[in-house]
Amino acid sequence: MGRGLAVLGLALGEEVTGAQLRNLFGERGRHPYADRIEAERLAAGESAKKAFRAGAFGRRVMVTGVDFVFWSQPTIYLLWALGDEETRRVIEAAHECAVEGVLEWIEGEVAVIRYGQDGIYRVRPPGGLVAARFRHYEARSGRPLLHDHLLLSVKGQRLDGKWGSIHTTALHENTVAASALYNEIGRQPPRLADLRGHDAHRHPGAPAGDGDSRGAPRADPLDLPAQRPDCRLPGRAGARVRHRRRRRRHPAVPARCEVALLLR
Repeated sequence: MGRGLAVLGLALGEEVTGAQLRNLFGERGRHPYADRIEAERLAAGESAKKAFRAGAFGRRVMVTGVDFVFWSQPTIYLLWALGDEETRRVIEAAHECAVEGVLEWIEGEVAVIRYGQDGIYRVRPPGGLVAARFRHYEARSGRPLLHDHLLLSVKGQRLDGKWGSIHTTALHENTVAASALYNEIGRQPPRLADLRGHDAHRHPGAPAGDGDSRGAPRADPLDLPAQRPDCRLPGRAGARVRHRRRRRRHPAVPARCEVALLLR
């Protein structure tokens, strides 16, 4: 995803391959199709050195990407885990809109390519950036948690068409702002407030941008006891196994009954 896809000959939503990841992030910043470009140049009679350069994005760098992780506030991802299919679809749509909005903001307002002596010249990448997004439905502990990893490449084109690297310090300095923007965009769809049961409203004394629902518990929902006493599944370990088996068959979300036990 990102406005830089067209420049690289990629399409939105295209599946990322291991070779593309290796070239773009593991080879210190090369074209995702660097292997193919290099082979074509060699077949055309160019030297190995020129063919290698044809697949490069300017000067090679040590830091080739930044990993952003997006997940919603506890009251929202609890609704996603325990809600029906319609609820899940609305929350996932809001989540995706928020991720896309943050990337657009980074491309237009945050990303800066510095060049010249001591980085005296600064320019926004006019063609945008490119990122690989990976969707996960569980935390490392195995508990349900909808979240996306956005692996953002630091490579971008300057106005003169040459490739450069965006200033990663600017990205790190704006992580809090990116988080606040994600939360704000994620609350925009009107139906999301309806699904929460209340209008978006801050708790008394809560900081601006908190975004939890009025009347919702302040504790992390993953620490709450199960609210479904009718779920009589034997053992948390067994529930985790069934949850993972179901996820392999149906890679959406676990059944509400299983989730309730997992949250014990």
